[in-house]
Amino acid sequence: MNNSQNISATNLQQLQVVLERVVGKLGMEKTVQLLESFDNNSSLNMNEVEKVKLLTAFIISQSISIFNLEESEFYTSEIREYREARMACYHILHIYTKCSYAKIGEIFGRKKRNVLYFCQKCRELLSVPQFYRGFVEKHEQLDKCTIEFIGKLK
Repeated sequence: MNNSQNISATNLQQLQVVLERVVGKLGMEKTVQLLESFDNNSSLNMNEVEKVKLLTAFIISQSISIFNLEESEFYTSEIREYREARMACYHILHIYTKCSYAKIGEIFGRKKRNVLYFCQKCRELLSVPQFYRGFVEKHEQLDKCTIEFIGKLK
């Protein structure tokens, strides 16, 4: 367990309830298999090029939908919502693919410094959710979709 993550009693209770439901549906053995599969598949390595491409396309399309943006403007618009959507994409891609900042920049037509800056900025915004509620909610929704999608990849 990562000590940097704060785990509240409420979160543990919620985990217990969900885990009991899954065990009830699948049985203990299949639940263990499911969790092991997810653990083994919780992030992608750059060596898995096709999966990274697929995940990147998924994250971008979900971001466009969640942030309610025009696809044609996604890569170029300097409107705050577009910048925030790209920032969320950079951050989530970096977390789940372990792609370098330079590689993510290449995907988006940006420089490594821009991606690094926006990933740091994203972490800052997420650290004070009470001040950036709208962004944090959209980021969490995108993160949740991404986790579910990775869980389905083999």
